[in-house]
Amino acid sequence: MTGEERFVVRQIVNRALDKGYLLTVDDGEELPVMHSDDAEEVMDNLGHCDEEWLHVENDARQKIGVIFLVYGNDADEVVCDCTDKPEILEIVG
Repeated sequence: MTGEERFVVRQIVNRALDKGYLLTVDDGEELPVMHSDDAEEVMDNLGHCDEEWLHVENDARQKIGVIFLVYGNDADEVVCDCTDKPEILEIVG
């Protein structure tokens, strides 16, 4: 993940956590972070693969949606896809 991509992803992570959501990092093989409200833990475990999913949950661990992250393009393209719900669209900006 480039510095510009990291900046965009950190904004997404911070917006989600500021809204009280929990985050799970899915790298396609493992879930290195589950149900976390710790921005540093989430960020430390993102960017190790070419693509990852960020699962967004409420405090009852009910799924709100998913943000699909793809690295290696322009920073404004790091969010490749996401759940089409107002809660998620607000997070991805």
